[in-house]
Amino acid sequence: MREKRIFLLSGGQLVAHHWQGGRFSGEFVFRADEEGLATFAEYLRNAPSDPVGLLVDVVEEEFREESVPHVMGADRRAVIRNKKTRLFRDPTYSYAVVQGREATGRRDDKVLMSALIRPDMLAPWLGQMARMKVPLAGIYSLALLSELLLKRLKITSPAALLVTQQSSGGLRQSFLLDQRLKVSRLAVAPEFDSTRYPAYILGEVEKIRRYLGSLRQLPRDTPLDVYIVSQGVTLESLRRQASDTVTTRHHFLDAPEVAHRLGIKRMAPTPYADLLFAHLLAKESPPNHYAPERETRYFSLQRARSGMIAASAVLLLVGLGWAGSKLFDVIATKQDTFMISQQVNFYGERVRFARENLPAAPALAHDVQMAVETADRLRSYKASPLKLMSVLSQGLESFPDLYIDDIEWAVGPDADVRIGGRGGDRARARDISQGLVADPAESGEQYHIAHVKGHLDPFDGDYRAALSAVNRFAEAISRIESVERVQALALPLNTSSAQRLLGTAGAGSATGSANFELRIVLKTRDAQPS
Repeated sequence: MREKRIFLLSGGQLVAHHWQGGRFSGEFVFRADEEGLATFAEYLRNAPSDPVGLLVDVVEEEFREESVPHVMGADRRAVIRNKKTRLFRDPTYSYAVVQGREATGRRDDKVLMSALIRPDMLAPWLGQMARMKVPLAGIYSLALLSELLLKRLKITSPAALLVTQQSSGGLRQSFLLDQRLKVSRLAVAPEFDSTRYPAYILGEVEKIRRYLGSLRQLPRDTPLDVYIVSQGVTLESLRRQASDTVTTRHHFLDAPEVAHRLGIKRMAPTPYADLLFAHLLAKESPPNHYAPERETRYFSLQRARSGMIAASAVLLLVGLGWAGSKLFDVIATKQDTFMISQQVNFYGERVRFARENLPAAPALAHDVQMAVETADRLRSYKASPLKLMSVLSQGLESFPDLYIDDIEWAVGPDADVRIGGRGGDRARARDISQGLVADPAESGEQYHIAHVKGHLDPFDGDYRAALSAVNRFAEAISRIESVERVQALALPLNTSSAQRLLGTAGAGSATGSANFELRIVLKTRDAQPS
């Protein structure tokens, strides 16, 4: 278990407990005076840089139960922050926890708010820790840890009053309703006297019982279960003097027995509960109560550093494992490569010998293979460019000066699909001049779409005649029955207002070219392949 330290601040002194191996191994006491603070600074300078939890048990701690509107997130934080500002003169060291909701009305949230109302009593100790860059994990309320103590002791009374003796001379009384802390009070006890001290404890219990009754904190028809932690003669005297009533029931807990139930090893017999709470804080590591972020910055840095070291170790192990596996793969690959090389040489020699003994063939084996594969591929397609070729042939019969340079062709159920170099899907278009056909189309009614590029030859520079020839060619194709539409994508003369007009209206020098591009759409029904 990780090493840590618990500093208990109470009664004008600070006690440093060292937690190691699941138990406390030593303690150091420092008085809240000039000499004690100097000794504390020297202790911090020489002590190991283990995380610190500061446990506070002081009279100057207030508890308030308030109702706030039921909101979430940033709104809840803002409402609680404003509430603490109004309740406490200095909310620097304050805490709030939502303990449920009201049963009626708007069902507001019930929030327990607490604060250390004298920050100056913390300043000397925190100042020394900040100067030595001590990793402070948090500032914790001993009273709030009462919830955790009852939970570990499996005490589930609806209304419970936990009474503990503290080594600083105080008597801590914490009232819990349904296992949630509502009120806690630290009374300054008189000098210990085994004959009068039990009567003092029972008198303080009666005072707080009446106080709870005036606040209407005690449920009707529910007795108050008082759990008193003590030891030895005091505990025996309490058992004799306490008497149960309809409203109050007493339970007596032996401090060494409680320590054993919590798992504390070799605790010296004592009636004081300081070490019980310190043990809970060291073992459970509850959320921080009072420390603002600036007080815990060195702890956050230490935790980030530890996380980076752990992550680096994991990465190193992963890297070594990966490198080892790759080294094994390299060795195996070299062995496989050698074996494959041997096999290639063996079978290559056999192929060469077989070829030398084969009779002469009219064609190379590679050419025969390519022919067979091309025939198989053509049979797998559902569409054929034959219909498009037929349409173009009919149109070109009357225009011997028009030549086709390139055809991009596709088949599909959408007549408006774009193909070719104008933003279409080239995966569905193929160049007929390369001996390829379109991808298979779905069965049923289909559209054959083609982009046809060509030129006029001969061309003497007369763009008007070239334009007329292309237009008449397009009209001739559009009159064919299977043609859905013909669209001119590019003409010999660009008539767009955004371009410069070039060329001559009549015959002239044979400079330039008369290129054109048409989009032709055929509508047909393709037969299913056999």
